[in-house]
Amino acid sequence: MKVFLAVPPTGKLIREDRCQTPIKDLKTVALRPPIELLYAAAGFERAGAVCRIEDYPARDLGWAAYERDLRDFAPDLVVISITCPSLKEDLEAAGRAKRVLPGVRVLAKGALFESTDLRPISECAALDGVLRGECEHTCREIAEGAPWDAIQSLTWRNGRGMVHNPDRPFEPNLDALPFPARHLIDNGLYRRPDTGEMQTTLVTNRGCPHTCIYCLAQQVAGAKHRRRTPANILAEIDECLAMGIKSFLFRSDLFTANKKWVMELCQAICDRRLEKTIDWACNSRVDTIDGEMAAAMKRAGCFMVAFGVESGDDEVLRKLDKKATAEEARRAVALTKAAGIKVSAYFLLGLPWDTRETIEDTIGFACELDPDVAEFFYVYPFPGTELHRQAVEAGLLAPGEVPVEAYGQPAIPSMTLSREDLARERLRALRRYYLRPRYIARSLGGAATRPRVLFNYVRFGVAQLGAMMRPLRRSS
Repeated sequence: MKVFLAVPPTGKLIREDRCQTPIKDLKTVALRPPIELLYAAAGFERAGAVCRIEDYPARDLGWAAYERDLRDFAPDLVVISITCPSLKEDLEAAGRAKRVLPGVRVLAKGALFESTDLRPISECAALDGVLRGECEHTCREIAEGAPWDAIQSLTWRNGRGMVHNPDRPFEPNLDALPFPARHLIDNGLYRRPDTGEMQTTLVTNRGCPHTCIYCLAQQVAGAKHRRRTPANILAEIDECLAMGIKSFLFRSDLFTANKKWVMELCQAICDRRLEKTIDWACNSRVDTIDGEMAAAMKRAGCFMVAFGVESGDDEVLRKLDKKATAEEARRAVALTKAAGIKVSAYFLLGLPWDTRETIEDTIGFACELDPDVAEFFYVYPFPGTELHRQAVEAGLLAPGEVPVEAYGQPAIPSMTLSREDLARERLRALRRYYLRPRYIARSLGGAATRPRVLFNYVRFGVAQLGAMMRPLRRSS
């Protein structure tokens, strides 16, 4: 079987089932490898399939290149990456594939398809089905020639309509999964934003027990926190080092959920003296990190921890079902800084109940915490989440609607602020945070000893200023 896996030429986004972030308006966020497609390809290859992956936005190529590559490769199966914000444009890739190769079968991969709402699939006649959940085993079974009606977590089209096969249980042993098929892509396309070094995504854990109302983690990876063994992670690091990759984003639904495991991984990295060769970033909740853990992470090469702070108002955090407090955020940021690790903090704007006053409190809290990087995201109501249900109930979103704008542009209004109002509020947040003399002096001072880093900081600053001046885009 020949399988062609494609990121359609529909804009630069982070295409991970949990994280579907358009990066145009978010200058602190860098393009990442299409990790879901890399895992899918690895599943196909385990059964002997011949795979090709093309990331058209990363290569700044358009539909003509996509159609040319389809003709040249002549696959039996096409798999396209889908995100919620780019859904309509992404699905065009299915129709174009059928026009170029009328007999080809087309599947899609994306978190949207975890929902039981089959309308986005059934309305695209060129789409033969979708991959749901963890797809490595699903892809292997397809390549082995299993009947589609017998493959778990596959939704597919038969002569009478769409068939939603039973869910596949989440893989309990993550070490049993193949490493992502990085040999199929140009890894040099994906760079760390501050240093310009080649960087890849390395998935260390899957699943999260928490129930934040806006998050897709439980939909796409389950409530149980599953961890790879340190030995398995080190083996993948070795494979990446052989490709010249030394900088990593340790992607997890919650990297710091289990202190014992974090300490063991950090010790394993140090035992191999890899901390002298690699560096890495990770995520954390503010209530799952302590000073001992942060110190071990620093020794093992961690250069940045990202926290989803969201808000400094405990009542807002309660509404988000965050089960964390503003005081815990203060403590987590302080101890991470004390360990010598940079802090990236995410704050949410455009919540259904947001007012100018609540947004002002969020901006003030961001300035108080003073992380190295602060990103003010508009909340996105992913289908299937509690936030989506609340937005529909409040009349902010039509039933079944999948907003086009995301993260850097408001997807929905709040109950008191229009989308235009929210755009002005984010502009105010960016100006307040990034134009502080204290922030500018610290950033440039810290980068001054490394000319390349200094250049990237200045470039980031100019780009961020441009983002501050960009007007609100209107949805069609």
